[in-house]
Amino acid sequence: MKNDTTTVFFLDPVHQTHNNENSYCWQLAGKSSTKQVLSNSGRRRINIVGALEAKTLKPTVIMTEYNCDTSVIAATLEEIRKQYPKSTHKKIVIFLDNAPYNRAYDTMGYAEKLDITLCYLPPYSPNLNLIERLWKFFKKKVIKNKYYETFEDIWNAIIRFFQHWDHYLPELKSLLTPNFEIIS
Repeated sequence: MKNDTTTVFFLDPVHQTHNNENSYCWQLAGKSSTKQVLSNSGRRRINIVGALEAKTLKPTVIMTEYNCDTSVIAATLEEIRKQYPKSTHKKIVIFLDNAPYNRAYDTMGYAEKLDITLCYLPPYSPNLNLIERLWKFFKKKVIKNKYYETFEDIWNAIIRFFQHWDHYLPELKSLLTPNFEIIS
């Protein structure tokens, strides 16, 4: 539609601890090797609330060390509305899961105040939330098999990923398609 001013987002947080996450790696057949994986005892956590704009694949993220709650979701909604003002994006629709902070009256009221429509996905359906694919890609590029000496190092690596998300756009375009298979 030419005059359609609806902007669609998929929202979900990811909770990343300051520690390495091992993933698979390849080794030549018949060759034995020992791969040393550095580790730390990091338990500090980075909560990243992300909203992925479905058409441009541009992520909007809020990062915090604090627990994800209604205030963090409200800050994310506010950031979305700031980046997508009513003058150009009259209607914003956000698909999200049924986490308690998403379903809270404060969150729903704040979304209504910002003229944002919240659409809740069916329970246990992360496959319907497009941003889950972004989180998997993000972990592959930034987290898996990576060692960050300090909490600041991992924090900065995450910031760099989102500041330069457009460098990954060719890969993301094939991964983040909003085509969902309907199973009857």
